[in-house]
Amino acid sequence: MKTKLFSLAASLLIVALAGCSTAPAKYTYVVDPDLTEQADNLTRTSAHNGHVVWVNPPMKRVPVSEQK
Repeated sequence: MKTKLFSLAASLLIVALAGCSTAPAKYTYVVDPDLTEQADNLTRTSAHNGHVVWVNPPMKRVPVSEQK
């Protein structure tokens, strides 16, 4: 009985993992320098002194073939 249960569990695991194939990525995310510069310029032009600390910097999606 234990061997049947073990073989059933093993076969289910193999079938489940077979569906997790990975495909090559078409896009990647990089920091968007335009939006970053825009926010830095806003702190320079405002009447209040400010300092921008990016926790999650603005990202843009670019094709992998165009990545530097």
